[in-house]
Amino acid sequence: MLSRPFVVLWISMLVAMAGISMVSPLLPVHVQDDLGGPPLAVALSFSGLSIAQIIGAPFVGRFGDLFGPKRFIVIGFLIYSVGAMGYLFAPTWELVICFRVLSGVGAAAVFPMSLAYIGRMSPPGGEGRYMGWFAVAQTGGFGIGPLFGGGLRDAFGSDAAFATMALLLGGAALLTLVGLPSERSLRPVQDASALDTAEDATPIMPRGEVAVPYRVLLRDPAVLGATLLVLLLGASWGSAAAWLAVFVIDPQGLGTNSALFAGVLLSSRQLLSATLQPFTGALADRTNRVALVAVGLVISGAAQFAIPLVPRSLVDTSILGPAMTMAPWVLAAMLVAGLAESLATPAQQAIFVQIGRRGGMGSLMGLNAMGNATGFLGGSLIGAFVKDALGIDAVFSMAGIVTIGGAGIFVVLMGRAAAASADSTPPRTDRAELLR
Repeated sequence: MLSRPFVVLWISMLVAMAGISMVSPLLPVHVQDDLGGPPLAVALSFSGLSIAQIIGAPFVGRFGDLFGPKRFIVIGFLIYSVGAMGYLFAPTWELVICFRVLSGVGAAAVFPMSLAYIGRMSPPGGEGRYMGWFAVAQTGGFGIGPLFGGGLRDAFGSDAAFATMALLLGGAALLTLVGLPSERSLRPVQDASALDTAEDATPIMPRGEVAVPYRVLLRDPAVLGATLLVLLLGASWGSAAAWLAVFVIDPQGLGTNSALFAGVLLSSRQLLSATLQPFTGALADRTNRVALVAVGLVISGAAQFAIPLVPRSLVDTSILGPAMTMAPWVLAAMLVAGLAESLATPAQQAIFVQIGRRGGMGSLMGLNAMGNATGFLGGSLIGAFVKDALGIDAVFSMAGIVTIGGAGIFVVLMGRAAAASADSTPPRTDRAELLR
């Protein structure tokens, strides 16, 4: 597993995700308080990148199957960096949203192609382990970023965080360009016994891997179930995360006026999930993946639903430097959500890898990204209307309900495609079997 391509892409993703997520606790507050944006603008400032992902990810996924993912990963990081620089010079919330959409063009290339690259590296029976370890970079980076972003905003202003984000993404582009081998120049891992011995293993487009048209893929219940799952998860995450910083700072929520604590909430959830995913990824290779996804989502949904219900007692602390006001019970709910997501995420991604071997890895990861972006955008926009109509507490209740409902829909659909979710499914599957 510790081959050069895996390590290079792991480090690049960790750095990039830290940079990307630095603005998570910042943009909604920046748009609302500094630029006077309405609730709809607050939602779009967080999820506007999803617009470009919805349109671009399926096309990038298909082109990645044809031409290889490396070039798309490098270009995506560069575009994301340019978008981050734009936040520094945007005088209105409308321009902030435009640059957020531009960042989505980069995201449409980076995320599905990175997952496709790692997916082709993973051997049959070892998908959970590979995706679990790679998720440490994704989830861990996303956990580190809000913590530093909130701290930079409180200490030096939002511009310092925007500039740091641009530098980190530019560095990730350079590291990937120089250090990531062309996926067509090296050999793939053939079986699970090579997990610890294939030092030069890297993905190539397998000769037996068929790029099935999307209209055909989406008739398969396994593909439909997996895609609907990430759509509903994106809706849950988009509605809750887009409004978390506002909930922390706004008097109608916790009223702490601390962007740093918003960063702590996002970071704690992601870092706990990242810490556990290497272990839960290995668990996903030994047990029922659908069951792991369902259990994780139900617990995560219940934790999100509980956020506005737990006691809002506040505690002042200076452990992290300047005095910060914390809400311990809200933090506990976020930690439970992170624990639950560590069960669901590697299993869900391993299922996508299995299906990708039958329908084109890049194409399936493109569907993954499109579904997640669609849900993320829809969830944040619905959250804006819910917040206006019912108050900010109702946003988190809705997110919990959507997550639990998504678990139920996923189990029903995957029950019709048990072969696609079985751990021992062989990679060589013809189109007729895909359409069963």
